[in-house]
Amino acid sequence: MNLIKNLKEHLLYLYNKRRLKGIVKFTSKTHISHDSEFEGMNAVGKLCSFKGKMGLGSYIGNYNYISANIGRFSSLGSNIRQIIESHPYKEPFVSTSPMFYSLKQQNGQTFADKQYFPEYRYLDAQSEIAFEIGNDCWIGNSVTIIGGVKIGDGAVILSHAVVTKDIPPYAIAGGVPAKIIHYRYDSETINFLQEIKWWNNSPEWFTKNWRLLIDIDKLKEYYISKNNI
Repeated sequence: MNLIKNLKEHLLYLYNKRRLKGIVKFTSKTHISHDSEFEGMNAVGKLCSFKGKMGLGSYIGNYNYISANIGRFSSLGSNIRQIIESHPYKEPFVSTSPMFYSLKQQNGQTFADKQYFPEYRYLDAQSEIAFEIGNDCWIGNSVTIIGGVKIGDGAVILSHAVVTKDIPPYAIAGGVPAKIIHYRYDSETINFLQEIKWWNNSPEWFTKNWRLLIDIDKLKEYYISKNNI
C-alpha cells in the first residue's frame, strides 16, 4: 500500500515539476494538487500539502496543510493548519457523535438515515477550498484558520492565532480566538491602498518602481502625480 502511495506521490511530483518549472519553487517532499494554479514567483515549502490558487509573489513556508485561494504578494509562515471539520454541540442536537447525524460512517457504521448536519466548512465546497487570503497579507507561524474564513487585503495574523471569522483589510489580529488588535495604517491610508490596489501592477512595473513599496509617502506621491487616484 505504501509502495503504491509513494509511486503516486512521485509521479505527481514529476508532473508538477514539469508544468510548474520556473513558476513555483518546491521540493520532492512537497505535495501540490494537480489542479492548483500559480501566477509565478511562488514557493511552497517542504512537507507541505497545498491545493488552490496563488497569486504573483506569494509563498507558503514549511509543514503547512492548507487548501486556499491566496492573492498576490502574501507571505505565509510554517505549520499553518486549517480546520474544516465540525460537530454539532448545541440544541436541538443531543449528541456530538456523527453516528446520529451523518452518513459518512466515520467508525464504519451509522444510525442516521440521511445527512442532518453539514460536517465540513468550505469557502468553496465544489473545489474544496477552505479559506481565502487577500493580497499583501502576512500570516505568522502556527496559525489555525477555520474553514469558510476570508482574510482581507493587507491583513496580518500573528503567530499561534486561531482565526474563526473574517478579518478586515489591513487589520492586525492575534489570539485565541483571533481578535483585531490594531490596524496597519490610519483609515485614510487604508482607503488609499484599497483604491490603488498596487499589487495588480505588472512585473515590469515592479521592476521599475519597487522602491515605492518601501515608502508609503513616495507611493502616495507617485499615484497623486500620475492622477491615478
